[in-house]
Amino acid sequence: MQETKVEGDIEEIVRQIWGGRWVRYACLEASGTRGGILLLWDCRVWKGEVLQTGAYTLTCKFDALLQNFQCHITGVYAPNCRIERKKVWREIGAVRGLMEGPWAVCGDFNVTRYPSEKRECSRRSRAMVEFSDCIEDMELIDLRLEGGNYTWFNHTAASRIDRFLISEEWDARFRNIKQSIQQRLISDHSPVALDCGAWEQAKSYFKFENWWLNVEGFEDRIREWWGSFEFSGRPDYILACKLKALKAKLKGWSRSYKGNLGMQKSKLLSKLADFETTQQLRALTEEESVRKAATLMEIVVQLKNEELAWR
Repeated sequence: MQETKVEGDIEEIVRQIWGGRWVRYACLEASGTRGGILLLWDCRVWKGEVLQTGAYTLTCKFDALLQNFQCHITGVYAPNCRIERKKVWREIGAVRGLMEGPWAVCGDFNVTRYPSEKRECSRRSRAMVEFSDCIEDMELIDLRLEGGNYTWFNHTAASRIDRFLISEEWDARFRNIKQSIQQRLISDHSPVALDCGAWEQAKSYFKFENWWLNVEGFEDRIREWWGSFEFSGRPDYILACKLKALKAKLKGWSRSYKGNLGMQKSKLLSKLADFETTQQLRALTEEESVRKAATLMEIVVQLKNEELAWR
């Protein structure tokens, strides 16, 4: 996360973002209301340590606990000033000399590479050239952005100032690497995801989700299912059969819209994206603004349920 704008103790903020007890983090504090970088990881999957902390960058080394893989990730928040950004390019160059192997540099660079990455821009500026020169000097790969052209929006202005840059070693290790825009909620920046596509998914298993208890009518549904099961035999046998039958019902529930967070999230983000698209073309009507606000409230509830699911 870049441009956190947070100083001091951020443990409470980390808990709000990622409520699981396995979360670990490293941070670079903001300077007043500017900047700030926060890297979070799951300690069941990664062993992370801070390698270098600069004025505008934060670099961590990560060792995968479930795979034979080691990498470095540098989070960047560049100031909105060409002269100050030169210090960022020097910091990235200094970090490059400390490591070998897969390396990803990501964040808010506050500058684009080409005029096409900035709305209503027709001239390539000196700052754009300097940014591109830094990428080439560091031998980094600038992946094509999928899902849109811009990552930052402010009224009619829009540009691609957020991105992932990867080393050749990273590119050689994975197949089907892509970076794509995710749906933004409140921020004027859209999240950008780096998908490497090489990790094998573990076999799925059934899990009772605590957030189901918050769904209206769920407990009544459980009672109805439990009462509908009919088995004969010893009490312990009947109980085992009923539990097995209930598990099958809950598996079906988990694949339905009301019981599946993924389906709910996709639908809500799709609705929000429609409002964002409309808003880029014209101002929303009063009715549309009310519906957008209601969608955002639904997303807040959905995020709280996600936090319950992580615990």
